[in-house]
Amino acid sequence: MHSLLILIICFSPAPAADETKPLATLKYSVTDSDGNPIPARITLTDELMTPMKLFTNPDADPRVLAIRNHAFYTLHGEGEITVPASTWDIMASHGIEWSIDTTTMKFENGKKYEWHAKLVHEVDTTDWISGDFHLHTLTYSGHGDSNMNERIISIVGEGLEFAVATDHNHNTDYQPIIDDLEVNEHLSAVIGNEVSTNYGHMNIFPLHPDSEVVDENLEAHELFTAIRNEHNDFNTVPVIQINHPRWGNIDYFGARKLDPITGESSHEQFSWDFDAIEVLNENPGWGFHDAEIADIETSSSEFSVLRDWYNFLNAGRKIAAVGNSDSHTVIKNIAGIPRNYVFTENDDASKIDPAVVNQAIRDGNLFTTTGPFLRMTANGQPLGSTVSLEHPQIDIQLDAQVASWIDLDSIAIIQNGEEVANFGFEGKRDGPLHVRPRALINAPRDCWIIAIAKGDEPMKPYVLHDKRDATPLAITNPIYIDANGDGKWTPPSEYLANMLSTNASDFDVIMSLYNELNATEQSLLILESALYPEIASKLIRLGLSSDYRIVKLATCKTAQLIKDKSLLEL
Repeated sequence: MHSLLILIICFSPAPAADETKPLATLKYSVTDSDGNPIPARITLTDELMTPMKLFTNPDADPRVLAIRNHAFYTLHGEGEITVPASTWDIMASHGIEWSIDTTTMKFENGKKYEWHAKLVHEVDTTDWISGDFHLHTLTYSGHGDSNMNERIISIVGEGLEFAVATDHNHNTDYQPIIDDLEVNEHLSAVIGNEVSTNYGHMNIFPLHPDSEVVDENLEAHELFTAIRNEHNDFNTVPVIQINHPRWGNIDYFGARKLDPITGESSHEQFSWDFDAIEVLNENPGWGFHDAEIADIETSSSEFSVLRDWYNFLNAGRKIAAVGNSDSHTVIKNIAGIPRNYVFTENDDASKIDPAVVNQAIRDGNLFTTTGPFLRMTANGQPLGSTVSLEHPQIDIQLDAQVASWIDLDSIAIIQNGEEVANFGFEGKRDGPLHVRPRALINAPRDCWIIAIAKGDEPMKPYVLHDKRDATPLAITNPIYIDANGDGKWTPPSEYLANMLSTNASDFDVIMSLYNELNATEQSLLILESALYPEIASKLIRLGLSSDYRIVKLATCKTAQLIKDKSLLEL
């Protein structure tokens, strides 16, 4: 006779909430439109959307959950968890491409509840991958609160497909954790390092697992050369990305005296050998606004990195604009806001080639965003292209998508630093938005073109940042326009310098040119005129009467450069 052993396993909810206080149990699931469970974040707030410490046990289920304060990530999209007894607004999310699902539930002590959320993939990102190039862990950076498991669970929960591990002065490898958690289908990652020097922070990637950590005590020229010589398994030269370049005390541009007006540095240790700069950093997008004129919090970012980038482009430096979360935490500053969308012609997150990503960064075929998915072509050519014209007009085609919960109010086209077109989108909607505005832009001379999409409504409760609301914002990299059809793109500063050299003896020609230019171009002409003090003195007097701040700044800088004492009174 055989005895039958019946094993009964009782699963208890993950004890996330403080068990000394009243609590309930929530059984949850988050599925896609086909009913398949997906990784997700579940956020609990009160009606005022106040971030609170509702979950006090981050170790409730460390291989499946990443728990902190008012939210938790679920790796498998289903489970049970303890919840403080009260009435909560609940949101399920899976990053900015997906819808959100919300409900309000009243939890009573000792009772069990169920909630089954359904999310829809609302934004079509075919051929593009989403990547965050600036991510940390407490484990290896020594501050923040995210351990290695939590970092991967949170990245996957936010729908990111490409992650760069960038702990401070440490070569961190996410792959063993990705393998252990069995999430290769969701994510590719590479080893990186935030080289943290006393004159700034730079991300470098990809690196080899066996590489020694680069010496952060090297000065920029030697450091960047050493980085370029780092080896990896992908046959690509590592990218050098300047992080938060105007963030006080750890800002490369500030420490190495990059002039925010001229876009140049005379510091002997300044090196231009980098590929990208963060124009957006952390969830609020620090770096976009200029502290002197912005009416919102800019934290320690005194100058606009966006304007620095315009200066680079005007000088002919093809440096990519990127945006990254710089997340050290699970919830306080979430991963993937902002993020980058990189054109790779690949939609398989498990088969992303880092060499293709690096080349796209160097080519400028990417954009950065906190919400909108924004593409642009010029005469049918993509971001990063040089387009030669047969006629002095550019056919700009924009393509913007936002999920149903993300605001989109406007898309501006910027030419050589100034807005030349703006499309507004008004009215309430109850679903995703997909718009394809088109514009014909005059191009009397070579130029560069970018697009910037904005929304005014804060992205609450998806992002609950303690210093400033995060709002929808996307910035494309440029398309370069060869307007005269000579087969090359001539940067604005070079063109204006050539015009001054050719017409130095004829101020009427210079004056006529000045009147044709936009405000940023006028400022460039004035700065370039410093080589011709007589012309400069006339342009300075003209520039002082300008209505544009950027022209007046260039005017004062040029007066400083030519040292004409007769201008001091003016």
